Amino acid sequence: MTAVPPPEAPRQGVAPEGPRALRLPPALRLPAAAGAVVFAVAVGTTQVAMQVANREADRQLERLGQVYLDGLAASVRLGMEARDPDYIEGRFQRAFSEQRGVAERALFAFATDGELLARYGDAALPDAAARAAPDHGMRLDEAAGIAWLARSVTGEGRVVGRLIAALDIAPMLAARARLSWTIVLVDLVLAALFALVTWLLLGRLGRPLRALVERLSDGAHRPPAKLPDAMLAGADPRTAQVLAAYNRMVDGVRERERLATELAERDQAAALGRLAATIAHEVRNPLGGLATAVSTLRRFGDRPDVRDESLAFLERGIGALDRIVSSTLNVYRPEDDRRLTRSDLEDLRHLIRPAAERSGVALDFELDLPDGDLALGSGGIRQVLLNLLLNACAATPPGGRVGVRVRVEGEEMICEVADEGPGLDPARLGPQGAGTPSRRLGLDVVVGLLGSLDARASVAARPGGGTLIRLAIPMRTGAPE
Repeated sequence: MTAVPPPEAPRQGVAPEGPRALRLPPALRLPAAAGAVVFAVAVGTTQVAMQVANREADRQLERLGQVYLDGLAASVRLGMEARDPDYIEGRFQRAFSEQRGVAERALFAFATDGELLARYGDAALPDAAARAAPDHGMRLDEAAGIAWLARSVTGEGRVVGRLIAALDIAPMLAARARLSWTIVLVDLVLAALFALVTWLLLGRLGRPLRALVERLSDGAHRPPAKLPDAMLAGADPRTAQVLAAYNRMVDGVRERERLATELAERDQAAALGRLAATIAHEVRNPLGGLATAVSTLRRFGDRPDVRDESLAFLERGIGALDRIVSSTLNVYRPEDDRRLTRSDLEDLRHLIRPAAERSGVALDFELDLPDGDLALGSGGIRQVLLNLLLNACAATPPGGRVGVRVRVEGEEMICEVADEGPGLDPARLGPQGAGTPSRRLGLDVVVGLLGSLDARASVAARPGGGTLIRLAIPMRTGAPE
């Protein structure tokens, strides 16, 4: 047995689609609705007017019927008083021969006790229907096309019988029906003409609004486009205000996009310039130590111990330069960075010595580290300490001292850099502070590298003057080999 899939449920928030044949284009919906309203109002009002006119015509027919019965009663009174059927029937026959306008279908004469005295006309009409006619009133039988009228006949102050007339009103009812359908047809034609005029008028008036809606809809897929000035000139004043406001909005959006693009280009250029300056700054820092090592080789290269130490220093310095460039170009610590050793930190003494000699400051190094590798990458820590020491040498006056102390406490390596400068003002760490551009670049690099090392940093003023910067760098089990 083949399984029949259940009917697909309508999506939530989406109305189920109806037959497409019943849908009108958007441009025809408003005129069609306006035409339908006009048609309904016209038909309703004309039908009410027709009902009022028909009731008035019925009352006029009833009055005319009573006048007719008045004349007929005067003609048959003597026969009804004498209860003479032949006399009454002869008068009825004479009345039939004088038909003008509304024709009689039948005439009935009843005695006061209900006995049928005489009748004339259509024999198919039952006596019971004649007896049911109201006195001095009218009863319409639209199915048969008959109006029943009755009145009492009096003579010498007493009622001598009842006179009933069955009038043929079928032609009048047919004329009413034709008039009603004619009015409905006229209403329909007028509604169609009104809908056409409305469609043309609204099409002309709504053309700017449709263009505005199309522009707003296209704005989700492409940049907004302005409406032509000719469309604004052809719109009415209120619509022209809306269209002009849209054009001003488009101008504003384009201006903001232009400014955003210009700012993005400026930011990109500034970032590239800052990156180039940072790389130049970070590469220049170790060059003094490398130059010292080259000078040492030139002077004492014939001594094996000095040559080996200088070449090893040059090799580590070149590797440090490579890691500095890589770490600056990337926002994270290089994955191929090697583990930190005591020699990496001892190299800082040689790298910082040229800057210390230029500033006339002395260096104090205290490395309390275990033998072997530490679970830390060498490049980032060397770069952080090098920048901090360079800034400390620049801040310390001639004759002062700059010290660095590195030790391991638990699962962290503690680094302390002290100087005898005027102190580090927190305001100088902002974008507008930090002294010279080179020092500001150095601090930016330090902040970025501390974030990549998950390190904590604190700055404190020394009791005797100067600044103490303390770093707590967590050692990782997954450090590079």
